[in-house]
Amino acid sequence: MIFKYILRLAALYCLLSFNINAAEGMPQFNAKSFPSQIFWLVLTFSTLYIVVTWVLLPRIRENIRLRKNKVSNNLERSEAIKNNIEKMIKEYDLKINEAKENVSSMIKKSVLKSADEFNNQVNIVKKQIEIKQKEVENNLSKYKNEIEENTIDASASVAVQIINKIISKKITTEDIKPLFKNINQ
Repeated sequence: MIFKYILRLAALYCLLSFNINAAEGMPQFNAKSFPSQIFWLVLTFSTLYIVVTWVLLPRIRENIRLRKNKVSNNLERSEAIKNNIEKMIKEYDLKINEAKENVSSMIKKSVLKSADEFNNQVNIVKKQIEIKQKEVENNLSKYKNEIEENTIDASASVAVQIINKIISKKITTEDIKPLFKNINQ
């Protein structure tokens, strides 16, 4: 309100002084117009000072404050994101290491299991071979006994024929068989 009153007074003074000083030449060099020039200089610069101080600077300060807040918020968010990423990378590395350990333990277990199964199969095959070997040995001993008996029978019959041809006495194979059995034992 006071500012408007001062502004009206300055305008009225300028109108009155303009008519008086118009005939004397350039007003800026006229000593009579110096008070008017000083008045307008003070009025202009005080108005400019008030506008800059009360209107422009608060807006600039507010923009600077908002920018600082935005930058600090962005920095905080980027730091939080960076921390989250580092945490995720650590978790990822831990999971990869855990998976590698699980895989290696599974491989070791499967190798041990397959080795045990192989050994079991080998043992089963060995037992089967031993059983077959015993069966073959039994068959061989039976076959040997049969061959011995057949040999004794064949030898006895050959011996009987030879003796019957040499001696006129008739001998049977049953008479000679006990002699051959005594020889084998």
